[in-house]
Amino acid sequence: MRGAIDPNVELLPDVPISGPEEDLFDRVPVARRVGELAIAGPVSAPRLVALTGDGGAGKSSVLRMVTSHLGSQAGLALIAFDANSSPTAAAVTSTLAAELGRLFEALGVVEATDKVRNTLSSYGGIVSSIAKLAGVRVDVAGALERSAESLRQEIAQNLEQMGKRLVIVIDHLDRLPAAELGGVLTALRMYAAIPYSSIVIAIDRRMTAIRDAKAPGADPTAFERLVQVELALPAADRVLLARVIGGALSRIGSRTGQDLDVALPLFDPDGGLGLALIETPRDAKRAANALSAAMPLAKRTADLHALALEIVLRTLVPEIDASRLAAREVITDKEALFEELAAGITVQRRAHAARAALRALVLDPYRSASSSSSMASPQ
Repeated sequence: MRGAIDPNVELLPDVPISGPEEDLFDRVPVARRVGELAIAGPVSAPRLVALTGDGGAGKSSVLRMVTSHLGSQAGLALIAFDANSSPTAAAVTSTLAAELGRLFEALGVVEATDKVRNTLSSYGGIVSSIAKLAGVRVDVAGALERSAESLRQEIAQNLEQMGKRLVIVIDHLDRLPAAELGGVLTALRMYAAIPYSSIVIAIDRRMTAIRDAKAPGADPTAFERLVQVELALPAADRVLLARVIGGALSRIGSRTGQDLDVALPLFDPDGGLGLALIETPRDAKRAANALSAAMPLAKRTADLHALALEIVLRTLVPEIDASRLAAREVITDKEALFEELAAGITVQRRAHAARAALRALVLDPYRSASSSSSMASPQ
């Protein structure tokens, strides 16, 4: 094999940030607002706050900052976990119950023995569910005669006596299958009714709505019945998205000696064809990494502007027939090729931006060449 091509290549990780110092997309204000909504008055009122947004928009990063911010505040008891590792509704609620149990035990409101907990856990219906919340101190003998509201109030009294407000933060609920998600939302209705408690979840409403429409037995109204306040994650700033790609191109050029300034107009916030394909921070990272992977392999004679656009298009619009697109220079009927490729992306969410990119790659160079040829021909 020949020598190294780009041994110092830098790739952007697609992982949630660990704190505000890593916030490239100005999400700190959103995180602060979610935290404010979670603990807004009145103190005793239970609530469920939903942070909504497309996949890859940065919801997990926001929730991490929310958790960090709330965890440092006095008077709050905080539980945070990721539902991504729980394949079923039962697994999610079991994790929640275990986390709550550990919390209440640490705060000293759980009986010293397991007898009460085990006895309550053997009861059915709402009594069993509430008991499993933490095995809190309740009257075992009279438990079956008490209402769910009475049990909730007793848990609330424990929280009030501790001087704590409980905040539960759950990420990635939307990765559960549609039927399982419905079960989790139903279970959370019970927890979300406990005074002095708040629940914060992150969810992709668009994808869950699509799945609910296809899943037999799914309840499309479960979300609306559960959530008191919904905050949509604002679209990522176009300038910040452009900076991610521009920075990647600059680093590639510095390492490889390529002049990639020619590709920068593609990612101009004001009408760049490449940037139009990029909607979320995850898109920007994927595009930047794809450029980092492929641009160093470009031939010296390559049109780097067109190549950069093709790389981003193929990365973010996988429905594109890549082999046909790559053969565009030797295919005579450019109009037919454009229509063929465009027909394959009609249901793609980026269809409009993808058509514009296809036009620039397939039709515009041919038309420019034809125009130049006609102008140069003798009359």
